[in-house]
Amino acid sequence: MKLLNRRGVDEATKLKARMKRLLTSAFLLLSITTVLYAQNIKVTKFNMLLNDMTANTHGTQKLDQNGEKAALIKIQAPDHSFTFDGGSLGIVAREEHSAETWLYVPRMAKRITIQHKDYGVLRDYYYPVPIEGGRTYEMYLDIGIGRYVTVTSEIANSTIYIDGENCGKAPINNRYMSFGRHTVRAIKDRYEGEQTFMITTDDDAGIRLVRVEQRDMSDHFGEVTVNVDNNADIYFEGRKVGTSTWKTELREGTYIVETRKADCDPVKTSFTVVARQKKVFKANTPTPHTGWLQVYTRPRNVKTSPFDANEVKSLPVGTYQLEFSRSGYVTQNHEYTVRHNETTRDTVTLSRINYVKPLAFYFGAGVSLNSLMGITGILGAVFQRHDIQLHYTFGLSDSKKVHAYSNDGNDNYLSSLSFKKNSFGLKYGYQFNLMRQLAITPQLGFSVDRLSASVTSGNGLYADGASCNSITLGVKLLLVPFQHCYIFAAPEYDVPVNKDDNYKRLTEISDIKAGGFSATLGVLVNF
Repeated sequence: MKLLNRRGVDEATKLKARMKRLLTSAFLLLSITTVLYAQNIKVTKFNMLLNDMTANTHGTQKLDQNGEKAALIKIQAPDHSFTFDGGSLGIVAREEHSAETWLYVPRMAKRITIQHKDYGVLRDYYYPVPIEGGRTYEMYLDIGIGRYVTVTSEIANSTIYIDGENCGKAPINNRYMSFGRHTVRAIKDRYEGEQTFMITTDDDAGIRLVRVEQRDMSDHFGEVTVNVDNNADIYFEGRKVGTSTWKTELREGTYIVETRKADCDPVKTSFTVVARQKKVFKANTPTPHTGWLQVYTRPRNVKTSPFDANEVKSLPVGTYQLEFSRSGYVTQNHEYTVRHNETTRDTVTLSRINYVKPLAFYFGAGVSLNSLMGITGILGAVFQRHDIQLHYTFGLSDSKKVHAYSNDGNDNYLSSLSFKKNSFGLKYGYQFNLMRQLAITPQLGFSVDRLSASVTSGNGLYADGASCNSITLGVKLLLVPFQHCYIFAAPEYDVPVNKDDNYKRLTEISDIKAGGFSATLGVLVNF
């Protein structure tokens, strides 16, 4: 237990009373502030716009929940942060326009509550005139910190600057401006004007009109040309004025342009205009957005073009086509999209080239070596390693001369002949790969040999067209020096199965052979 003397008790009592007075004062101050804030919102003007047909025109009229035309109130306010409550009748619609708020209310509406997050509430404002459907009204709201001002210029469509802010073309209607000193400038070509004025609490609550007089300022202007690389756009005072180049005349002073381009960060450049002088300035190029690209390849040491993508590479954003190649591997093409501040990663695996293809169409030519040499044309196809081949051999070398005699018993000399051997054949084989660039194809086939006779002396043509049919057994060796090209060697053994009498007789008396070993060497092109 803590003991206090009489003096201590008195001091404690006084302290409690003092704290109570402070809390009461704070509460009263808060209440007064709230009331004052609520009183800041005022309606300074409300009337019907007799000649305004907006509320009764197709495209801008609205219907209330009963299907009747709503009235339109065009509200001039310091900003667009006000909220509106129409009570039991409600609000039909609200639209925000650049200079005002359009509020559609039902016919016969009586009152409205207006609220702002900073300036409090104007509760149950009763309209001073009857609200009729399909009619347009205007309302001016005042928050107690300024007045409405309309700014005009001596020269129409001049650009108006209020306290340094570009507010657009004259006239600037019903702009709410706070109490204090303001400066207005009007500029049109080389004509300028400036006016400074005060807004005070003593000013009339109506709309104040400020007209800016202008004069020719040509002596204070200079000619300037601004250039920028990369086909970038040039912006001046928030407005696009050119692409790549901008030529204009400005009043002496320092200005700033901003250059912009898609997928780039905008960059600002300042320049100074000197009166009566021509100046050319180079603006900074917008900084491209960049990302990163990293591609892993299998195997390593793959060539990429048009640039090396094996390491992490910083690139401007965009789409890139890359080619991946290495000797002995199938070349691949890939497309990549590089995004701002992102890393695009990929793994590319190249497959080895199938020099000896399991599926191909081929043709070529070679030299056939046997008792009579010839040129052979070849046409074939491989499907799942099954090889079907056609060939035709055109005889080149002549046989030794053969002398023909009569067979009437007198053996009279008739003529001397030589022969060439032409062949046509069909072969089937199955292809085996020994190495990536070497294969062997065992073959079984059927061929027809036909002799072509020519008379060297005498006048009789005998045994022309003699033929021999054979079964062929052989192999085809393929060496592939590079894609689509085969060098082949095809030894074979022909077994005669059928030959006519002339062919038999010729094999007995000449160097013409039926069957036996032969070989063909040549080149094939495959697809």
